[in-house]
Amino acid sequence: MDKRVVVVDDDDISRNGVAVILTGVPGLRLVAALTHEDAAGWGGRWRDADVVLVDAADERREGDQFPGVAVVEQVRRHRPQALVIVFTGHFFDGAVRRRMREAGADLFFHRGELAEAATLRAVVLGGTGRPVPGPEDPEEEIRHGVSRRSTVNAAVSHAMAADLPGRLAERRNPRSRAWERLRREFNRHAGLHAMTCDGRAPDREQDLPSLPQIARFLRWATRVKSPYPGRLDGRG
Repeated sequence: MDKRVVVVDDDDISRNGVAVILTGVPGLRLVAALTHEDAAGWGGRWRDADVVLVDAADERREGDQFPGVAVVEQVRRHRPQALVIVFTGHFFDGAVRRRMREAGADLFFHRGELAEAATLRAVVLGGTGRPVPGPEDPEEEIRHGVSRRSTVNAAVSHAMAADLPGRLAERRNPRSRAWERLRREFNRHAGLHAMTCDGRAPDREQDLPSLPQIARFLRWATRVKSPYPGRLDGRG
């Protein structure tokens, strides 16, 4: 029985190119080639997918620039046994690695690693490759207050739904009780440790992240960072 494949990528050229490469391959059947927005509304149709190729990032977005995370989460809800292959030009970005591990991605590639048609076909057919790696900088997550028990994706979903980036940018009456409630509610989803701006624990005991720490965390968790100098490069 052929493996049913879905491709998700916001870049038209990339998405259509991958679709062409996988079309007509013995053992594979291309079911759909979708944008992230289209994929978000697929719902129960994910039950028709055996392999899902997901582009992780879209730096053109205003909000969360890692829309591939929500796609992976949706696939896991509707089709837990599907093989989820993530590809990205931001391979060394610690935030996307953490978020894709939380979402449950199976394999993780730099976009350039799948540039050859034969390699792409072999990965999809064989289902083998690299699991999502840990961060390049082991202390990166610690500096943002992220621990093993933190839930970055839940924190981002809550922040986007509540427009926290916009509210934090204005920071009206930052000492009001409303901000303390915001901090407490946010950390109920995130589970961050309180950290100072230079990545150290505060001098006095503090059970909630500050407003500046939440803002720093959200920039880290939702914004595409520049690739490491001299490393593989590419979009998405």
